[in-house]
Amino acid sequence: MVWLLGAVALALVVVLAERIFVAPEDQLTPEDVLALPYRKIRLIARLERYVLRFVDPPLRGVEIEFFDGERPLGSAVTDAQGSAAIEIDSGPAGLRRLRVASSRAEEPLVVRVLPADAPVLVVDLDHTIADVSPFRFAFMDNRSVRPVLGAVDAVLRLGERFTVVYLTARDHSFLGKTREWLRLVGLPDGPVFLRRRRFWSQRPIEHKLERLGELARDHRLVAGVGDLPDDAKAYLATGLKAFLLDPRGIHPDVEGVVRVPSWKELEERLGPTFVPPAR
Repeated sequence: MVWLLGAVALALVVVLAERIFVAPEDQLTPEDVLALPYRKIRLIARLERYVLRFVDPPLRGVEIEFFDGERPLGSAVTDAQGSAAIEIDSGPAGLRRLRVASSRAEEPLVVRVLPADAPVLVVDLDHTIADVSPFRFAFMDNRSVRPVLGAVDAVLRLGERFTVVYLTARDHSFLGKTREWLRLVGLPDGPVFLRRRRFWSQRPIEHKLERLGELARDHRLVAGVGDLPDDAKAYLATGLKAFLLDPRGIHPDVEGVVRVPSWKELEERLGPTFVPPAR
């Protein structure tokens, strides 16, 4: 038994040494942006050394470059937290797909530029659009993750009337995997807002309240959809119409929250007669 434990420990040491020294893997995570037209906006990216899942220390002193296509927008060096940031002009209303790169990693960054009065629909991911829990998503192949029944078509149709943004309590390290899944099922890949802090240091509702508060300062968030009462409470607290997707009818009633059993009914509720809350 002792020799077996020793062999396992040695194998772990070898794996860690390979990850850290022989073939290190960088994890680059930009933050998507929802912006007003022709305003200064801050582009942020975080660079970490990926060792194991949730073991990814920040990399300090590394240059990060930001691009619009092939056109350089600027560069910055990562600080002690592994973050680098530049300021740019947001430009006219529309979707800007930018690019962030270090010497060993590259990732897209989505900037959605909206007039202040454009209606925004906030949508959760796990058990709302993706039929999976956050834990299972971490370990499943994207092709094995199925959408919730009716979710993809409904979101696409709602996207003709609202700007759809995704707000999830998934860890920031899953940004690339999340974008890939959205593409696989035929949904636009952003803006996607994930955790900045780890799940053991911030509850999901605190993360969502923080991000909703930031988005609501400049934008007209009209409704939010989630599968948990805390999702709905965060939407209500920020002044959105809150919808709780509850196909099995397992959640208790929450005052002010509209429970819906399916995306079909949700889409009907958000139809032409939908009246957003007053700002």
